[in-house]
Amino acid sequence: MADFHDAFAQALKSGDASALPAFTDGAPDTNFKVYRNNVVKGAADTLGDAYPVIRRLVGEAFFQGMARAFWAAHPPAERTLALYGAGFADFVESFEPARPLVYLADVARIERAWLEAHHAPDAAPLGLADVKGLAPHDLAAIAPGLHPSVRILASALPAFSIWRTNREDETVRKISLEAGGEMALLHRPKMEVRYRRLFPAEALFIARIEAGQSFETASSAVADHFPGVEPAPLFIALLKEGIFKGTNHEH
Repeated sequence: MADFHDAFAQALKSGDASALPAFTDGAPDTNFKVYRNNVVKGAADTLGDAYPVIRRLVGEAFFQGMARAFWAAHPPAERTLALYGAGFADFVESFEPARPLVYLADVARIERAWLEAHHAPDAAPLGLADVKGLAPHDLAAIAPGLHPSVRILASALPAFSIWRTNREDETVRKISLEAGGEMALLHRPKMEVRYRRLFPAEALFIARIEAGQSFETASSAVADHFPGVEPAPLFIALLKEGIFKGTNHEH
């Protein structure tokens, strides 16, 4: 049976069912092509649901072609398609017909980050109530790490603005590529994925926390690199957003 499953999987991937008669006592059923088309279309539709902004940017026909090419190179490896599409952004970057859309791969990376944040483990974030009453030196020494849903992305292009207007706006705003690079924060502290543009001082603070450093060390880094930024209000704002790992276990 293992040989049959391998042959069947290969036939699905290539579309060539010539190796199957050895297992079926004759020509494969003519429904094989219909079955294969349904499998490929199902994966392509799932990818479209996971990357709705990419689909909107390139159009349905172009997306279906790109999704089918991705499926041929990277067929699903898991039983569930919930997280299907890992590596799609890199595929988009190398997909020759999409090369003129220089922002497309970074937009796809933001889409993937949203999906991963959505499916991240549930966990209580560190909140104001958790640190209320702590002595300043005790608060400064906390090194909580980041909430499991947090995703930080940086692009040399205004990919986040392109993604956001195509996700939120009925009439898409025109975004000039000359606007320059952006960083984005995506996370799900409770039931809904939140996202916004991230400023450099915030990104540095978050990166230091992600590296396992304490609030005090992260604050010192911000003060050193961004003299005009007050670390304390920045820390409080990020704490209120719920991006730090709480003391409760994931469930």
